[in-house]
Amino acid sequence: MRHWSIATLAAALALGGHGAMAGNSGTAPAAAPASTPAQEALADQLSQAGVKYYGSWRCPACHYQGRLFGQSAMERLPYVECAKPNALPQQAQACRAAEIEAFPTWIHPSGERRIGVQSLNELQRWIQQP
Repeated sequence: MRHWSIATLAAALALGGHGAMAGNSGTAPAAAPASTPAQEALADQLSQAGVKYYGSWRCPACHYQGRLFGQSAMERLPYVECAKPNALPQQAQACRAAEIEAFPTWIHPSGERRIGVQSLNELQRWIQQP
């Protein structure tokens, strides 16, 4: 059974309702806008901090999270795809090992998790904590 956080549900509903959550909306997600230098820098900082971002190609909230970063920054994120076990078996195994139950899930090297869409400011503050 898939568990949805309130933030994930809200993003899914905002992006197309119940069909989008189930992956049956029939429409492709909108392309992410161009990234700013600040968005790219944050993606690099998250990667350097050892944070992992777990998601699914069919998750509306993950698409929304990606749009917050923009196209080039999204490509720099430390992303692990959980829903393509045949194409990406090592990533799917990493998701199982991390016990990912909701998308998106962010995991800090300390083990702390953030579940659901995170604002860029929240992520910035999170990696700057002592």
